[in-house]
Amino acid sequence: MKNLFAVLLISMASSVAAVCPNNVLIEKALDQNYEKLKSAKLQSEAQTIVGELWELWTKAPNDKAQQLLNSGMARMRQGDLRKAEAELTKLINYCPNYSEGYNQRAFTRYLAFDFENALPDLIRALELRPRHLGALSGKGLTHKAMGQELEAEIEFRKALSLNPFTPERNMIPNVGVDL
Repeated sequence: MKNLFAVLLISMASSVAAVCPNNVLIEKALDQNYEKLKSAKLQSEAQTIVGELWELWTKAPNDKAQQLLNSGMARMRQGDLRKAEAELTKLINYCPNYSEGYNQRAFTRYLAFDFENALPDLIRALELRPRHLGALSGKGLTHKAMGQELEAEIEFRKALSLNPFTPERNMIPNVGVDL
């Protein structure tokens, strides 16, 4: 009976260890950066703040998730989109509440011209982190690539409301005239 109990206990412990922890608590830092971004006077200042946001978004909940994210992003940079997508899918399966897994897999799919499958990942990333500038821009670019100009403009305007220096600002018709 003791052996059965020990096996059961080990089994439970290993299944708990295989579960992704909650997202890193970064809300306060995100809020501070978004506030700084709204009041940025120069594009270079905004770029620095967006860089700080990327550091927060790409901080995975634990080492295993970080390794999967880093591996997927490295494969993407190397142009191995199939392996990148596989790594990022492993990350999503392991950490289904970590938005950056979806955002990076969407980017991988976008680069592979798989716009139809990139869009649901961007939607999920934004459900988890509604102010994620990369996901907003990515969603706008994906809609644009699909010929959905109005939907693209909506996403670009959302990004612009958070970052007055968003690079996609030039893709918004009449920007500055109608704001």
